[in-house]
Amino acid sequence: MKFNFSNLFKINVEKESLDNDEQVDSLGFTKTELEEYDKNVNFYYTNIVNALILYTYNVEQLYEMAPILIDPLTELYEELDYAFLPVLFETVFRNKLINENYKEELLNFKVEVDQIPVELWDWEILDTNEVWYKIRIDAENLLNKLNIKTRIFNTDFTTIIFKK
Repeated sequence: MKFNFSNLFKINVEKESLDNDEQVDSLGFTKTELEEYDKNVNFYYTNIVNALILYTYNVEQLYEMAPILIDPLTELYEELDYAFLPVLFETVFRNKLINENYKEELLNFKVEVDQIPVELWDWEILDTNEVWYKIRIDAENLLNKLNIKTRIFNTDFTTIIFKK
């Protein structure tokens, strides 16, 4: 199932008072809660970068990810979906790991992926379909703009369990 979180990002940040004078942001998080998210900002940043990297991969490269991702085609979408959860995504920008200038382009990329018809999520066409070709180019361009030099999936936050 696909969820489109992009509309949540169009809300202007508005503050409102609570009984304890703790302020909340437009997504409903208090300053204290946001500070807890800030502790994991490097993880959220890595999720965004990893998601983009996966979208630059061809079928062979995705198959090679099976020991890490279990089902690369499913996780191709899920990795991106998780990276764009509003509070996680916003945490990366609030902590300035990615310049605000790239927020809209990243959100547009997410929308572009969300609009891929279900019938195109097929191993047989990933390398040949023009929609997937454009997605790979767009992911590559975004990574270049973000000054990401490598196209190697970062496993620093991944636990890999090998079969005996």
